[in-house]
Amino acid sequence: MNMKRNLLAAILLSVLFGVMSFTAGAAEGSLRLASVFTDHLVLQRDTTVLVWGWAAPGSKVAVSGSWDKKSASSATAGSDGRWECLLETPEAGGPYSLSVAAGKEKVVLEDVMSGEVWLCTGQSNMEMFVSGFSGQPVEGSFDAILEAPEYSDRIRVFNIKAAKAYEPQEEVDAAWSRTDGKTASGISAVAYFFAKRLTKVLGVPVGIICSPWGGCRLEPWMSREWLDKSVKGYLSEAQYKAILDRREEEGKAPRQLATMYNSRMYPVKGYTLKGFLWYQGCSNLADNTFYNRLQAGMVECWRNMWGDTDDRMPFYFVSIAPFAYGNDRVSPSRALFVENQLSSLDIIPNSGAAITETIGDEGCIHPAKKKEVADQLALLAVERTYNVKSGLGSGFPYPERIIFPSNSTVEAEKIHRSGFGIELVRGKEANGEISIRFANTRAGVGRLSAFGAEVKGFEVAGPDKVFHPVKAIANRFEVILDCSQIADPVAVRYAFHNSSDADLTSTFGVPVPSFRTDNWAE
Repeated sequence: MNMKRNLLAAILLSVLFGVMSFTAGAAEGSLRLASVFTDHLVLQRDTTVLVWGWAAPGSKVAVSGSWDKKSASSATAGSDGRWECLLETPEAGGPYSLSVAAGKEKVVLEDVMSGEVWLCTGQSNMEMFVSGFSGQPVEGSFDAILEAPEYSDRIRVFNIKAAKAYEPQEEVDAAWSRTDGKTASGISAVAYFFAKRLTKVLGVPVGIICSPWGGCRLEPWMSREWLDKSVKGYLSEAQYKAILDRREEEGKAPRQLATMYNSRMYPVKGYTLKGFLWYQGCSNLADNTFYNRLQAGMVECWRNMWGDTDDRMPFYFVSIAPFAYGNDRVSPSRALFVENQLSSLDIIPNSGAAITETIGDEGCIHPAKKKEVADQLALLAVERTYNVKSGLGSGFPYPERIIFPSNSTVEAEKIHRSGFGIELVRGKEANGEISIRFANTRAGVGRLSAFGAEVKGFEVAGPDKVFHPVKAIANRFEVILDCSQIADPVAVRYAFHNSSDADLTSTFGVPVPSFRTDNWAE
């Protein structure tokens, strides 16, 4: 019995000393920053940013930047060791150092820049590298990779590695890096070209946090709380249940609600950003009646994560490109989705869209023209976020007034379905022509890219609802459709297929999105 008691006492003492040793070890060498803070990072310029990490519970933590010792701040680590500090950042520039100290411990980050920070995410079209995918090139990649060292001081990237989680994660596997030829080749092409254009125009360093995952749906990027709070009321019971029931598919990216939110958004929440770039939609193609509400709910979720209660953080997204989805070139499923996708502009404050109507590839879901997409996103940011008046305007050209012949039985009305309104009217003469006048054409007067030249992608239907391709001439201020072969033209569609040869753009090359004037059931 005594032997058992002695043995038990020895075990207890061993455990006790082990705990004491562990506690002592935690007290020493426990200071660390959150994983989003590493060498080469970019801090949002000329503002107050959040810096956080962990230290021994109860310890005082001091944070300072080499740019201005007066901006130093301090905090006390909580019972879980977590601490947070607010730090004033300088105007654009660097390199600087960022110091964090707790007692005898100190962590110093080097090569810190102050500039503009954007989070870029979505699915494979945002993920697609500057170097492209296997057998799927990116136009301009040669020059971008070769010239990357010129931008190593101005463009930095935080590339989040693939991971999934079913609970919110505090840390993430990633580190900030400078952009030489090797690192640039493995960066999101859209994000990199965006950053390159932005740093050229603004003359400041740009940091991009990249977290896309190919093949993912939208729902994994938001929490269950925000699905219920801002989306559920707009869904049918069946739609809501379908979202909750979605699970991972063998060999594919997670599609379950909140998995991307947990692993790729939550770890960086609070890191001060300027705004969000989003390129996703192909995996949600069938959700063409409520994707706008999903997207709006996701943006509300993100802005809430960053404490943005007044919609200051812009949200710029990309419409999905033409492609033979489901091996069907002529189906209108993509156009119907884009229509719903663009309608989110009406319900998401401080948002904008880049249009891909003329850059798709019927045989490849990943268009090579990523620079064109990035340039549209950069133009939105330059004009709307930074208030730099380029003379190019912002946003995309769209039809604002369609004049039908006087013999048409079309009802004069104002329709609004895709983030823009179209006025339908009847003209004075039955001359067999339809005139379409456009707004926001960049030149300020409605000029299009081809003056007096034929453009493709237009169809007209009579009351029988059968659409026929028609000849279309872009004539500076308008597009004229020849509908002389249609006795009673009542409806117009443009590029309203999964894939088409539509080629109408603004003078500066920004595509006109697909649109329709009818509301006929598909």
